[in-house]
Amino acid sequence: MTKRLGLAALVAIALTSLAPSPKPPIDEQTRQMLKDWKPRFDQAKLNHLTSGPFIIAGDCDRISLTAYCNNTVLAAQSALRRMYIDKDLDHPVLILLIETDGTYRRLSKDWLNEPNPSHFGFFQPRRHVMLMNVSTGTGTLVHELTHALVDPDFPNIPAWFNEGFASLFEQCTLNEGKITGLVNWRLPVLQSDIKANKLPPLRDMMNDNDFYAADRVGINYAQARYLMLYLQEKGLLQKYYRDFRDHADTDPTGVKTLESLVGAEKFNEFENQWRKWVMTLRFEG
Repeated sequence: MTKRLGLAALVAIALTSLAPSPKPPIDEQTRQMLKDWKPRFDQAKLNHLTSGPFIIAGDCDRISLTAYCNNTVLAAQSALRRMYIDKDLDHPVLILLIETDGTYRRLSKDWLNEPNPSHFGFFQPRRHVMLMNVSTGTGTLVHELTHALVDPDFPNIPAWFNEGFASLFEQCTLNEGKITGLVNWRLPVLQSDIKANKLPPLRDMMNDNDFYAADRVGINYAQARYLMLYLQEKGLLQKYYRDFRDHADTDPTGVKTLESLVGAEKFNEFENQWRKWVMTLRFEG
C-alpha cells in the first residue's frame, strides 16, 4: 500500500530540499581553494604557503613570505582575536603579496578584474581574496586583514565603523599579543577641518548613509579613524566594539552605544574634548 503524505510533511520535505548545504570544514575549504589557485601561482611563478585559514602567495622569496605571514598576518590575527573579535573565520582567505608594482597591476586586472586598483591594495570580500602592493609597506595589509577578520564577527557592521576600525591599524604596533593604532597620514585633513570649523558633528558622520560619497569620503575616514584612536587611548575601544556589535540590531549606527559609554548628557563635552585632543597630535610624515 502506498502511504500518502500530509501537506505538512510535503512542505517539510520541500523546505529541506531548499535548505543550503552546510559548509565543509575550513581545512577542506582551504585545500580546495589552494587547488583552484595553484595553477595561477605556478604560471606567475609565485611562492605560496598555507597557515590556518590563510593561503599566502607572493613574488618574493619564501623567507620573506614566511616573515610576512608570521610577523604581520598571524600576529595581527592573534592580537585582534585576543582583544576584539570573538568568532573565527569560517572560510579561507587568499592573500596575494606583490612587491613589484607592474606585477601587482597586471594580476589585479587579469585575476581580479580590477583594472584601476588602489596604489596600496584591496580586498574582495565575496571572493575572500586580498591583493596587496607590499612595496608600499604592510599598513594596508593589516587594514584589509581587519576587514576580513571582522566580517564573520560583526556581519552588520556599518561602513563608518568598519573603515574607522580597520584604518586605525594601518599604522600600528604589534607587541606582546597586542595591536595598537598610531597617529598616521590621515591627521592633517582632520586638523584642517577642525581649525576651519568645517568638521561635521560626530553624530552626522556616524549617521551618514553615504559614507563613501566622493566629496566627503576622505574626511569621513579621518574622523572615524581618530574617533577610534581616541577611544583606544581612553581604554574604551574594546568595550565599544563589543557593545556595538552585540546591540547593532537595535542601534545600527552605534550612536546610542557611544552615548551610553560616555554618558548621553556628556556627549557634546566628549566630542569637544576629542576635537581638542586631535589638535594636540602631530604626524611626522
